[in-house]
Amino acid sequence: MKALNVLWWLVYICFAVFLQIFSAGVDFFIPALIVALQEKKKVQFSLVFCLFILIQEGVGTMPFGNVFLWYSLTVIFFYAWRWFFEVESLMFILLLSFALSVSHYFIVSVLASVQDIYIDYTALQDECVYQMFFTPVLWHGISYLRKGFRNAEQD
Repeated sequence: MKALNVLWWLVYICFAVFLQIFSAGVDFFIPALIVALQEKKKVQFSLVFCLFILIQEGVGTMPFGNVFLWYSLTVIFFYAWRWFFEVESLMFILLLSFALSVSHYFIVSVLASVQDIYIDYTALQDECVYQMFFTPVLWHGISYLRKGFRNAEQD
């Protein structure tokens, strides 16, 4: 990865962590993970994936596992559905964000019940709905910035 690319990702990570402080329950790393998948750079995606998991698991309240499962499902859904949709289309992103929100609800519900952690299911449902509607908006902004960044990087 080039130095400017690394700098872009570090700035985004700082931005995402800052935003997550103020909005509980919304994951700002998922849209960037989707953009990293769309760019088809295996080394970049692997580093971003591992870094995002380490950050989310480190600041999370549940023991290890739920973020790894959720981000892994993002990768599985992305590669399973790319044969049916154009991966940069809004329909694909809407379907992916819906599936990820539903899967997040079930992952947290199951892991909380297994680990005897109290979960407010109404709040969890609200968080999943916010994530479902927020992911396409942030994905659009990130992909727009990344396209401009890639064009400027080639000059």
